[in-house]
Order: sequence, then structure tokens, then C-alpha cells
Amino acid sequence: MDNTVSLDAYIPYIQRLARRLIRYRRSAMIDEQDLISSAITALWQRSQEREVNERYAKQVIKYAMLTVLRNSALLKMPKSTPMAQAIQAYQRASDVQSAEYVAVEDPMERWENEELVRQAALKISELRREDQILLSLIFVESLSFQEAADVLNQTKAQVYHRYQSLIRQLQTSLGLAQ
Repeated sequence: MDNTVSLDAYIPYIQRLARRLIRYRRSAMIDEQDLISSAITALWQRSQEREVNERYAKQVIKYAMLTVLRNSALLKMPKSTPMAQAIQAYQRASDVQSAEYVAVEDPMERWENEELVRQAALKISELRREDQILLSLIFVESLSFQEAADVLNQTKAQVYHRYQSLIRQLQTSLGLAQ
């Protein structure tokens, strides 16, 4: 299979999707061409790793574009906000994020937290690949249920119910169920 030909076949789809998704950008620094180039790059990278079928290609394209949109700004600021205020708000948000990652002082508590994380990672690695992808989209990539549904070509309800089921399953297997 010639990867160049397969990429060219998706260009109209990529352009249509970029025009549709650009309204979700969080920063004016992102334009349609950024979305298009991110999708083409991601699709090209995946096609180098393995053969890409149409469904998988569309997932890769959507995921790449949604990632660019989601990462387009750390903070939503109205255009009427003066630059000095925006910078101060960004610095406050950065301070809050860094405060969240302060190390736990008690060695026993730190070990318990690390052990729980190791057990959770092990349980997640035992899940089906599709379930791992869903959890990754929600937790690692911080996508909403609707965005995850768009990437996975499922309905928001399907994604939500599968997510709830996975969380209950993980809580039970980790002994955290209530």
C-alpha cells in the first residue's frame, strides 16, 4: 500500500473537519492550517508504523485535531482582558498547579500512594486495548466525554457508560469500592 496515496485520499475529510472544529479553539493563535498539519502529521506517523484502515485513520485525524484544540491555551481569557491581567491569571494558575505536586512528607504515606498508583497501572494494563484508550483519552488527554466519543466514533452515552463501568471495575479490583 502506498502511504502517500492513502494520505491524499484523506485530505478532503481533513479539511472539512478542520473547518468544523476550528470554532472550538481556545486561542486565536490556532488556525485551520494548524489543525490540518497536525492531522496529516499524525496520520503519516501512524501509516509508517502500520497499515491504516479508514476507521482508524479517521480516529487518528480527529484525535490529532482535538489535541491541538485542547492544548491551544492553558487559560480562557476574553479578548477584552488586558494583557497584564491575563499574565497574572496565568501565573496564578501555574502556582496552583505546582502546589498540587508538592511531595508528601510522610514516607509511609508516600509509599502507600505510590503502591496504589502501581496497582492501578497494573490493573489498567490488564484491560482491553479499547478500554485503555478510553481511559487515556479521559484522564491523560483530558478530553470531555463528547470529545472522546468523537475520537472513538461512538455516542457520548456509550462512552460515558463504558467509562462508568471501567471505573467501578477498577475500584472493585483495587478494593476501593464503596
